[in-house]
Amino acid sequence: MRCELRILAIEDDADTREMYARMLRDEGHDAILAADGVEGLQLLDPKPDLVILDLGLPGMDGYEVLRTMKADASTEGIPVLVVSAKPFEPQAGIPRDGVLAALQKPFDLPLLPAMLALVGAVSSR
Repeated sequence: MRCELRILAIEDDADTREMYARMLRDEGHDAILAADGVEGLQLLDPKPDLVILDLGLPGMDGYEVLRTMKADASTEGIPVLVVSAKPFEPQAGIPRDGVLAALQKPFDLPLLPAMLALVGAVSSR
């Protein structure tokens, strides 16, 4: 039995956003899409079960989105899956446990549903 999750994908590449939307919906999840960090932060209410975050965003990059989320009590506990062409490197203001996992693009597509299953198992407890 699949657990429907509300998942916010913050990704500037339109084709990748569309791929996330299709994959998430095919897996039975509610896909919310944002093209940049500012839009993504605006879509954190109501709170998603997971944020899929690209680091190389225009304007406010993914690290700044993470710092903003982790500094706010209402969003600090939201799990974040970093999926980016850039390798994730912990930085000031981003706790090590602030990121569920990091996948570097390109990645094997089956990894994403496996990560979602993990988040679903944790959030159903």
